[in-house]
Amino acid sequence: MDPMELLTKAPIFEGLAPAELEPLRTAIRTRSFARGAYLFREGDPGSHLYMVVEGEVKIGRVGEGGGQVVFAIAGPGEVFGELSLFDDEGERTADAQALKPTVCLVIAKTPLLRFLTVQPKLLLRIIASLSIYIRRKDAAMGDVAFLDISGRVASKLAELADARGRQTLDGIVIDVPLSQRVLAGMVGASRENVNRALRRFSELGYIRRSAGSITLLDRDRLRHRASSNV
Repeated sequence: MDPMELLTKAPIFEGLAPAELEPLRTAIRTRSFARGAYLFREGDPGSHLYMVVEGEVKIGRVGEGGGQVVFAIAGPGEVFGELSLFDDEGERTADAQALKPTVCLVIAKTPLLRFLTVQPKLLLRIIASLSIYIRRKDAAMGDVAFLDISGRVASKLAELADARGRQTLDGIVIDVPLSQRVLAGMVGASRENVNRALRRFSELGYIRRSAGSITLLDRDRLRHRASSNV
């Protein structure tokens, strides 16, 4: 598919016709990444905006001891790397790693900034996207401060179900490659403690785990657990 048409599939570019996006054509490349490949690393120059066409990308940081913090998982139609567009230093503040084979549109920063001067509604959408990202990070910090590990896991599963869930007859399937290590990085806990919480939720009938996916069977009770600290 033509890159201009692919852009219009993303919510951030919604309402813009391919012809309106034509000035960006020479600024866009399509890149493929294998599972586990890094799209960029913390400290790299922030010279591009990324849009996921296929696959999933984990945004996070790895500490000196090897532990990781996961800020977000970007899926098809979502953009990331916005922060560097408005940062004079322009360095990446996190790593971006493909969780599965992934295809992205990569948009060069300088021509994109020129384009934003004549498309203010797109600029506002990018700012809104950044606001959502910051709000989610603030919420995650609040969860770490006020919820126990099981509460944090419940809160994150409910959030992912809202953002990336797929309704089925059995429940809501979270369509994200959610390993225990990734989930642990999202809630600020060890894999062992996350596994313990997931096992308990399975026993209570809140969720069902299968190879590579989690299905929410009782979202209301899971939300209640996320709002309590018992």
